[in-house]
Order: sequence, then C-alpha cells, then structure tokens
Amino acid sequence: MSDNKNPSLKQGAAALGLAKQTLIFTILLLAIYTGIRILFFVWNFVQFRQFTAAEIAFSFLHGLRFDAVIVIPVVFISILALLIPSKVLRYLALNAIILAHAVLLFGNFIDVELVNFMGRRFTRSSLYLATEGQNSNMLQYGWLALITFLGLSLFIFISYKMYFKIRPEVVLLSLKVKTLFVILMLPIVIIFGRGGFQLKPISFVDAKILPHQFSHHLILNTSFTFLKSFSKSTFQKEKYFTETELLKYLNPAQTTKTNPVQIANGYNLVIVIVESLSKEYLSPKRTPFLADLTKKGVYFDKSYANGRRSIEGIASILAGIPALMEEPFLNSEFSTNEFMGLGQLFKKKNYTTSFFHGAKNGTMRFDVFTKASGFDQYFGKNEFPDQSKDDGFWGIYDEPFLQFTCEKMTGFAQPFASVIFTLSSHQPFKVPEDFDKTYQGAPGENPILKSISYVDHSLKNYMDCARKQPWFDKTVFVFVADHTGPTVDPANAEFEHLYEIPILFYTKNIEILQGLNTNQYAQQIDLFPTFNALFDLGYMNTNHLARSLYSQGPKTIALYLDNHYELVGDTEKTENHLKAIKQYFSEGLYDNRLYFPR
Repeated sequence: MSDNKNPSLKQGAAALGLAKQTLIFTILLLAIYTGIRILFFVWNFVQFRQFTAAEIAFSFLHGLRFDAVIVIPVVFISILALLIPSKVLRYLALNAIILAHAVLLFGNFIDVELVNFMGRRFTRSSLYLATEGQNSNMLQYGWLALITFLGLSLFIFISYKMYFKIRPEVVLLSLKVKTLFVILMLPIVIIFGRGGFQLKPISFVDAKILPHQFSHHLILNTSFTFLKSFSKSTFQKEKYFTETELLKYLNPAQTTKTNPVQIANGYNLVIVIVESLSKEYLSPKRTPFLADLTKKGVYFDKSYANGRRSIEGIASILAGIPALMEEPFLNSEFSTNEFMGLGQLFKKKNYTTSFFHGAKNGTMRFDVFTKASGFDQYFGKNEFPDQSKDDGFWGIYDEPFLQFTCEKMTGFAQPFASVIFTLSSHQPFKVPEDFDKTYQGAPGENPILKSISYVDHSLKNYMDCARKQPWFDKTVFVFVADHTGPTVDPANAEFEHLYEIPILFYTKNIEILQGLNTNQYAQQIDLFPTFNALFDLGYMNTNHLARSLYSQGPKTIALYLDNHYELVGDTEKTENHLKAIKQYFSEGLYDNRLYFPR
C-alpha cells in the first residue's frame, strides 16, 4: 500500500515545493519593487516632508497593490515558460521574460529622478524623451546609476536563481498536476492583475488617495504606468451638445471691453518663456528683478499654465492649443492639423520673427514647431559662438545666451516678434560656478530655487542690455512660464496649484497696455487672442477655450493631468461645463478646427 501511495506523495510534495518556490519568488520581486520605492522616497524626500508617518506607511502598503499587478502576472508567465518541453525554447522564453522585466525595472530606477522633469510617472507618451537632452554630464547621477546597476544585477541574479530552483519541482509534476496548478493559479493572477475585486481594473486614479500633490507618484510604479498607458483608449471624440448649446457653456463673449485703448502699431514683441517658473517662486529675495517688474508692469496674479510639460507649454503659448489629452499635441496624431501660429500672424504684418532656445537644436522638436508657427529664424546651442558656456546637460547657460539674444535682436529689421525660452531652471538645475559660490539659499531648500534665482539674475542683465538698444522703447515684453516646477510650500496641495504661473506684461510706454483686465483668471492660451487685439493682427476666428485679456466677464479654465480634469475660474463649474470643454477640444482636433469662425 505504501508503494502505491508513493507516487501521489511525491506529486504532492513536488506541488507543495512549486507553490513554496513560487511564493518566495513573488515575495522577492515585491521586495525589489519596495526597495525602489524606498529609493524614490529618499531621493525625493523634499517632496514628502509634509507627509505624516501614517501617510508614508499607507503609501508603501498601497503601493504593494500596484506592484502585485506587475509581479504576479510575471511570475505566472515564468511558470508557463518553465512548462515548455523544449530546452532551447524554454531558455529563450525565460531570457525574454527576464530581459523585458529588467527593462521595466530600469524605467523605475530612471523615474526616481525623471519624475521631477516630467511631473508624472513614465508612460507611452513619454517615449519622445529618448531623443532629448545630452549625456555628457551624467556623473552628477553617479549614485543613482550605481544603485540602478546593483538593483538590476540583484534582480537578474534572483530571477535565474529562482528559475533553477523552480524548474526541478516542475519536472517532477505530472501533466495532470501541472494543469491543475495552472488552473488554480489563474484566478489569483486575474484578481491581482486587475488590482482586486472592484468593478473596474485598477488605474492611475486609484493612486490619488492622499491630499498631497506628489503622493500618487510614491504609490505608483513605472512598470504599471508604462504598460497601463498602452491599454488606455486613444483620445476620443465627444458629442454632448449641439453647437448652439455648446457655446453657451464655453468662455462667452460677454465683454464690456474687447480692444486695447491703444494699438501697438509698429511695436516689437518679445515673449520670454521661463522654464519651470511657478508663481510661488516669486519673491523680492529670490527673484528681485521679476518681483520688481510685477509692480512696474501689468501682472496677472490668477494665471495658469495649460499643461505640465515644456512641449505642451509652447503649443499653448504660440498657437493657443491647450493640453487636454494624455499625449502632447506635438507628438500626437493631430500634430499635422492646421493651426494658426503667432509667427504666421506677425509675418502678415511684415514682422521679423525669431525663436531663441539655448538647448541643442531639435530639442523637444521646438525648431520644427516654431517654424510651423511662423517663426522663421531659430537660434539654439548650435548658433551660439562659445560652446564653453555649455552646462554639460541641456545647453548654454542662460546669462551668456540671453546676452547673445540681446545682441542678435539689435540686428533685426523692426518691427520684430521674438520668443526666448530660458533653460537653466530646467532639471537638473545647473548654474555656473561663480553664481553658485555667491548664492545664499536656505539650508535644505529645493535645488530649483537656486536656478530660479540665477535665471532672474540673467533676465535682469538681459533687460539691462535691452534698455541700451534702439528697439527697447517700442517693445512689449511678456514674461510667462512654460509650466510650474516642484512645489516648495507643503501647504500648496491642491490640484490647481500644479498650474499656477505668473503672466506679466511690461513696456517702457506702459500706457500702451491700458485696458488689460488683471482682475480675471488668465491662462497661456489667452495670450494668442490678446496679441491679436493689441497688435491688431486681424485674425477673425475664435478659440472658445481662450479669451483676450482685455475682455471682462465670467471665465472657465480647464486643467488636465493623468485623465483627471478640474475647472478653475469664476463661472459655475458644472458637469455641463466640463462636457462642453471636452466636446469642443475633441471635435476641434478630429475635425481639424480648433478655432471657430467668428
């Protein structure tokens, strides 16, 4: 009798061994993801200072839910690969699984720092970054690179070690037991793979459960966000209202003042887009030049960016296109749509048009987009004469590049319309050594603050240069951010704070700017109709998501991030308002008509 039971006992022991090794492997992989989360927490500790101990613990525990969505299916697929009879095919499959998972883990390590640049975890729409930036000065991330190498090495070692432990247990099993094991494991994989028993599978929004801006980044992992972004449906065309009903819920033409008191005929325009300039950074001590200019010029205190990335900010400012979908317009299927750029309008008025950005030419496709927007001349790192001023990461430091810009503008035929996009407050926030030695910041402050002070210093010197030029007296300067940077005030936890930027107009003849309504909410896409009015550019169509800053009346601004919309403004924020904005924007992209006929 004992001999007859022996095969069954062996099968039971092998099945138990397989279950044990599978559990150990799962725990080890979850431990690796937790280790990366610890690294993420420590590396970005300045973002988590306002968290309580309970919130930190909760973030780590809730993060395991997202980790399991990746880990348990990976383990299951590995078990299936181990069942392949052919040794060659089996090892090919296992190596493919290890390599694919290593790539995902590599993304998690990279996101430890990249999240500060993107303002979000890595997704499919972030792939455009593969061709951006320079790699000549990566030593500053030496520790992160070393930890990444060690972490990936540990993962590969554990994976092969566990596969060789699991394989013998699998070999001992009969086909019947193997099938039963897979059947029993399948519902576990489905439950954990969808994140639990809830009605819909777990998604990005399930990570947004704490009242802190950065909390969901700690809870999520990059493997999840990247793979999940492929399963998200593409941007859909919405239809809720007839056109007449639709326009009732958008920014209306309820105005008592639609035109400037004086038209800036023959005036030059210089738009200064300041990298990552949050409104909260402005202060007499940190940004004395800009803080003083807000008193001398026309300053919009309630102003917002229309996106969270530079590639979105430039489309909003130069073409009035807000960022209300996952993928940036410049990288989307709609990038070939017809759109009206500011440069095109100014060229019709015989303006010289130009764009200045100290990064390597081709960065973010700015050169292509600005040309499509009507800016004929492009000045980047390639055109700068002294490459020793390169910061070693993105391009030329702001102060020398802005001096170069001032000199170039003096050679332009007037009137001209130029855009300057600063660089040095871009992550990793490098500043020249001489400025670094003299800077006196608060201990433990966010590193962006030093770079913001350097940019303010550079802008002051640029304006000092501009004042000496013959074109200064007849130039309107507009200072605006491309998007916000990391928050430095733990009290600013609301969603809309992620978009609060300064918008500032200045000219020597301030009377030219009379009539700008600073009591209203403002946004980047409002600049397009404002310039159309101020410079009498003659564009007759209207983007009903925006409105000239000379106008008065109720106004709604739509903000969007990670499939989440919020409305700010002084209109009633109803569901119909949001539906109308979604319909107007989606129809505008699909029908190639963002601007409605007047």
